[in-house]
Amino acid sequence: MTETLARSILESLRCGVAALDLEGRVTALNLPARQILGLGSDPAVGADCREVFRSCPGIAHLLLEALRRDTLPDRAETVVELDGRRGPLIGYSLSRICDETGQPVGGAIFFKDLTRVEEEREREALRRRLASLGEMAAQLAHELRNRLGGVRLFVGLARRRAGDDPEVRQYLERAEGELLEANGKMTQVLDFVRPLRLDLAPTDPSGLCRSALEATLARFPEARMRIAWDAPGSAVPTILADARLLQDALAHLFANAVEATGEQGRLGVRIGVEGPANGPDGARAPEERVRIEIDDDGPGMSPDVLRRIFHPFFTTKENGSGLGIPAAQKIVDAHGGTLDVRSQPGEGTTFVVLVPGAQTPGEVSRG
Repeated sequence: MTETLARSILESLRCGVAALDLEGRVTALNLPARQILGLGSDPAVGADCREVFRSCPGIAHLLLEALRRDTLPDRAETVVELDGRRGPLIGYSLSRICDETGQPVGGAIFFKDLTRVEEEREREALRRRLASLGEMAAQLAHELRNRLGGVRLFVGLARRRAGDDPEVRQYLERAEGELLEANGKMTQVLDFVRPLRLDLAPTDPSGLCRSALEATLARFPEARMRIAWDAPGSAVPTILADARLLQDALAHLFANAVEATGEQGRLGVRIGVEGPANGPDGARAPEERVRIEIDDDGPGMSPDVLRRIFHPFFTTKENGSGLGIPAAQKIVDAHGGTLDVRSQPGEGTTFVVLVPGAQTPGEVSRG
């Protein structure tokens, strides 16, 4: 009975636990540990830890350290290698296991996957850097746009004096086109760094998604997307939102999906409700959140691209600005929500938008 209870408690823990005896044989390995380390369903209890963790030798090394060292690390962090590749970032503690007389009988490691937490740390650091650079970037873009306006004026005067020389007029027209393109880029930068001012009103998220999708498809008249729509309608709470800005954010995500699939792929939209949940810092969300998932069957993203997808001006597109996804994140953040992305090469991409919803469908909490 006691052993069954202990095993049940071990499997119910939310952190990974692995233990070994003084001979280095694994005595415990719970489900979260196997999931984080990708070890499958076989607990491999009784085998040598170096064999059990051959795909992640760093864990075997840490466990053996628990037997050898007198001072054991508490709340340390390390990146685990899985089959020679970079694996998850884990936070861990090592413990010595003793019997009732105080004699050591083994060691244990307790660990959690901190990969998502680390990604959020990086995003928060990026937000802070953007905030400190925003004023300078806005001033610089404003000054450059003024200079571009002056240059365009002189180009216009030169065109008047160019007479009928077709070559000179062609050069000046091309110069004016480049100036207009540069001015458009400056406008995008100013729009991105400028603080948002929300005009909040009760908004139906399903209607908002449909409007954003229609606006996006109008930009791609050649697109022949297969749309998979999954929205429960009245079961989704109303949200308090700036409909114009949030529609722009969703349109950026839809456009990314259309461009990724080559305008002839599948685009899925799922809208639902996510109940209160614990955040990365343990805080509990006080309200339901509306969950909007936008997925495509495109080529997906490499890990390197995925890590940089929210960085301003980073783009893999030949004519992309690199501001679409960061702008969408900025708008969602301003609404008290979150924007996340999941993607693997060859398996498409899914963007997940979470925004606070009312307590019951059709209501909006004004706080």
